[in-house]
Amino acid sequence: MTQDRMQQIEALYNEALALPDGERKEFLDRACSGDGELRHEIESLLEYQEQAETYMDRPAFHQVAQSLADGTGVLIDRMLGRYQLLSLVGRGGSAEVYCAVDTRLNRLVAVKVLPAFISADRERLDRFEHEARAVAVLNHPHICTLHDIGTEGDMHYLVFEYLVGEPLSDRLTRGALPLDEVVDHAVHIAGALAYAHDQGIIHLDLKPSNVMLMRNTVKLFDFGISELRYPGIPASPASPLTAAAGTLGYMSPEQLEGQETDFRTDIFAFGVVMYEMITGQSAFPARDSVEAAVLNLKQCPVSISKLQPDVPPALDLLVSRCLARNATERWQNIAELLSQLQAIARGR
Repeated sequence: MTQDRMQQIEALYNEALALPDGERKEFLDRACSGDGELRHEIESLLEYQEQAETYMDRPAFHQVAQSLADGTGVLIDRMLGRYQLLSLVGRGGSAEVYCAVDTRLNRLVAVKVLPAFISADRERLDRFEHEARAVAVLNHPHICTLHDIGTEGDMHYLVFEYLVGEPLSDRLTRGALPLDEVVDHAVHIAGALAYAHDQGIIHLDLKPSNVMLMRNTVKLFDFGISELRYPGIPASPASPLTAAAGTLGYMSPEQLEGQETDFRTDIFAFGVVMYEMITGQSAFPARDSVEAAVLNLKQCPVSISKLQPDVPPALDLLVSRCLARNATERWQNIAELLSQLQAIARGR
């Protein structure tokens, strides 16, 4: 799609969006006379706009339009099954994430693609399939929904709901969040973790960039290195998929050392995320992630109350208990932690 075509679609879309619903058909009859493809593009965007969250300052259309105009991403405009890839929205690790259109249901989706040249790597393919198995059992309002999985040639892909919002990591670049927002977001994240843990799934990579803030909700995503651990079964040493995985600065001491992990590993990472939301600072400030990991192993973070004196003591204590270096001193399950968070929310 050319830049001129993209500008034409955007201009007509904005004009149609400004009109009352009853006047849009007549406008499109005139503006798109004889160009059915143009009309279809605009009607699709209008339909999506009615459903989409608009947490960001600009509508979701503009995010997609800019990527389309840039022409980045080797798979743009390609069809994978019934999904037309529109724009590259993320790249990292062993996969690329595209904004796409589900041509059967006419909705935007996010397609996570394992490139063909990586598919020959058995370990990466195992991790990709592992994520599909983990997310497939999760159905929760605060966890990104998996719609479909597929393979085309040597390409493997996962299809998720398309999240329109702002990653918590981006929000944190502007500093600490108001305490009411911190508690609300924490309740949602803890609820998502509690549900995942009930299904026997440990996330193992909880961090701000894996939390999406939306207009009326929060979504947790990226279970790419999660582990399936049924309650009651003793914890085991890190698996080959997760032994060297995770994000330095958010990994628990036992995870960093390659020791046994369990559901309390997520509780430590949850505490790090809460610490950042409350203070606007990293729990382990360092020049790089490796130094942060060393600090994690050697010292406890500065008390939240020293950085934010107006934080309720109950909230300060809750986070401190999450960050206990010894897992036996942390909250022993996320449901107990969630109950305490909800009590704090009611109190505020």
